[in-house]
Amino acid sequence: MTIHFTGSIDEDKTVIQLEENQGQLTLLKPAAAAREQPARTSIYLYLKERQPQLAALAPLNSKTINENKVDQTLIVTPPWEIEGETLLAAMLAAWAENGLKVATITETPGKVPANQQNVVNDFQGNVFQLLENFGYPMGKVKKKPAKAQHRWNKQVSEIPFYINYSDATGEAIWQKRNELLLKKGAKLKMEVPLNKDGSVGYSARFTEKLRDDYADKINGDTTTEDIIFKSVNELGIFLYYAGTNGWLVLKDQNGKTIDEYTVVK
Repeated sequence: MTIHFTGSIDEDKTVIQLEENQGQLTLLKPAAAAREQPARTSIYLYLKERQPQLAALAPLNSKTINENKVDQTLIVTPPWEIEGETLLAAMLAAWAENGLKVATITETPGKVPANQQNVVNDFQGNVFQLLENFGYPMGKVKKKPAKAQHRWNKQVSEIPFYINYSDATGEAIWQKRNELLLKKGAKLKMEVPLNKDGSVGYSARFTEKLRDDYADKINGDTTTEDIIFKSVNELGIFLYYAGTNGWLVLKDQNGKTIDEYTVVK
């Protein structure tokens, strides 16, 4: 689906005008929002970090805005045939379906009347698509888990760790903070993993380049000399084309992972 629009952008106000007078979006910073005249049948969305927190059919006072730490105001003005209350009902239903909770500073609207559902839902869908494309998520944003941090220490430098994963085997020692030594005699995984479409992916190409760099230390599928890598991840790329968490692959003689020895908690 293609949405046609015109628009204008200045320091604290962005206006998106849908074609053929089919509605308008006005995005405002707090200072500009305070100067904006109330618009008839519009919905006022109050955003924090690009996600809607509050929705109302009229502008909110500065106290409520400050208490909710609002950093932008979005005014959604539908075409004349759509009432603000009806549109708000459709938007609340869509947010709920998308797992996003938005508070309403107004009497909770009912359901969209059956005879208006097509036109209202089409407009609501266009608005959400535009906002998504401009970087304003209309669904709940899942926070990515923090990436684990690992710290080298003297104890870990004295422990041999073993690799036995996906046809690759070897022994490695994390001898310095940025030096992970793979002992000679390691076995490389030779089957190149492919993408679903049969193409060679980025990781596989990186592996081949890395193996080319150390070609003088490889004979067939076996390393003939010790090789020093900068990280656990680089070693995993070299040995088995990556594809898994290398911190869980390297284990001591008792099965304790290098992650357990070095993860920062």
